[in-house]
Amino acid sequence: MTTERKSMPSENGSVVEGDDPAPPSGGGGAPPEIELRPGAGVRLGSRPPGMSPPSAGGASSFGGGGGGHPPPPGLTSSSVNSTNFDDLADAFAGSFTVNNTPNDTNRPHPRFAQFKMKSSSLPQEERRKRLLNVQKQRRDDLVNHARCLAMGEFEEEENEQQQEEEEDMDTSTEYRQRRMQKSYKKQLMLSEWLVEVPDDLTTQWILILCPEGRRNFVVASNGITKVYSKNGKQVKKFPSNIPGGSRNQNRRNSYSILDCIFSEKEKIFYILDMMCWDGFQYYDCDTEFRMSWVQQKFIENRDQLMDNTRNHPYRFLPLPIYQCTPESIHSALNTAMPFQDKLDGLLIYHKHVHYMPGYTPLVGWLKGYMVPELLNIQVCDEIMAQRPSNYPGMKVMLKKDYERVEKLKEKERMEREGGSQEDSMEAA
Repeated sequence: MTTERKSMPSENGSVVEGDDPAPPSGGGGAPPEIELRPGAGVRLGSRPPGMSPPSAGGASSFGGGGGGHPPPPGLTSSSVNSTNFDDLADAFAGSFTVNNTPNDTNRPHPRFAQFKMKSSSLPQEERRKRLLNVQKQRRDDLVNHARCLAMGEFEEEENEQQQEEEEDMDTSTEYRQRRMQKSYKKQLMLSEWLVEVPDDLTTQWILILCPEGRRNFVVASNGITKVYSKNGKQVKKFPSNIPGGSRNQNRRNSYSILDCIFSEKEKIFYILDMMCWDGFQYYDCDTEFRMSWVQQKFIENRDQLMDNTRNHPYRFLPLPIYQCTPESIHSALNTAMPFQDKLDGLLIYHKHVHYMPGYTPLVGWLKGYMVPELLNIQVCDEIMAQRPSNYPGMKVMLKKDYERVEKLKEKERMEREGGSQEDSMEAA
């Protein structure tokens, strides 16, 4: 994603959407045959590969149709006959996953992570609808949360390990109430690979072209501007003309929070999103409004935000917004880029999504050279030249990446087991 990683399989190719690739959920084994169905109206199958259909008669191995063994104590013959224990075991095995982001952009694009998640993996379209309903019912104190972020009232390490363990062990659906992190970690809204093209793509989604760079969480308050990486580490501190970001502004209670991509080459923070500006929070505002408000604020403060002096070493520039019609996408990808850096990828936002830290199917990510394959829209030769020389197409690529990630998982597992054995021997 940018922007979230330079390697092709990640959303952020160079942009740090994830510094370390995360393996897909599910165990080892040969990857299944995967059918790609690009274009409008794409849907994943209702029964993921590997899950057998229920038996016609519903009879179990315990009998009910003839000889065989009697049912175990406590189970009646009728209840046993109504359950296929093999299918039930398969369903439980497929539904148990520790990670609730099936299309995490730190994993290769786009479908092979789906086949392991049997009954628990809903199509992106269904999860999009549920998340839109959930955000209407949120009860987080967003104003207080934004103020704590701006004033630095969060203790970075407080209960962080405990919170991560609780999240890892939670196997419920991802539509539960999301708890706001009390640190600068996991504060960015991150995208999933665009697996299914939404039916309402042309009317309810907007597009941003992302340059190569590093994804950052920018907080301007108390007369200084601090920049945090995706994992919450502070990487820069400097004065800026963002409201609250310089002592010369004489704004005592002013603060701003931005979602940016930093270009080291151009010394520019490209503004993706705006969560707070001059003490006003916009977390619970629609994306379409937040994007237009960013553009408006830049017009009002252009000279200050583009100032590049010793006192203000970095500039801030919002990225342009495009409609998701075929004509608009084609024009955007066949004309000069609105930045000097190379194109990293496309971020596609649902117009009505609020800013929700964490991964969400309401923001999609796609590499430029994948657009003709998934959206059937031609792009310029310069973008197609970014395609890896050994890129065989999505379907073949997924199998290779699956095998590569499985090898990494096995290697990490063996290293952990080896370390645990050494610790046990030392303790003994």
